[in-house]
Amino acid sequence: MPTATKRKTTARNRIEVAYYQTCKGVQINIMDIPKVFAEGERLIAEGVDDIALAEGIRAFVETIRQN
Repeated sequence: MPTATKRKTTARNRIEVAYYQTCKGVQINIMDIPKVFAEGERLIAEGVDDIALAEGIRAFVETIRQN
């Protein structure tokens, strides 16, 4: 059974991969980065797979993008 820290690290890694794959070149405010991770954690808690996670993060980033 993974520890809470290990699960959080795994979740953060999944979010980072999803963000960089789908949002490369999209500018967001640095203060919005925690919001992206919060949205990713919410999606992971819902049990989405990596493709749905990437799509969900992309949709969220579209609402806060700067360019």
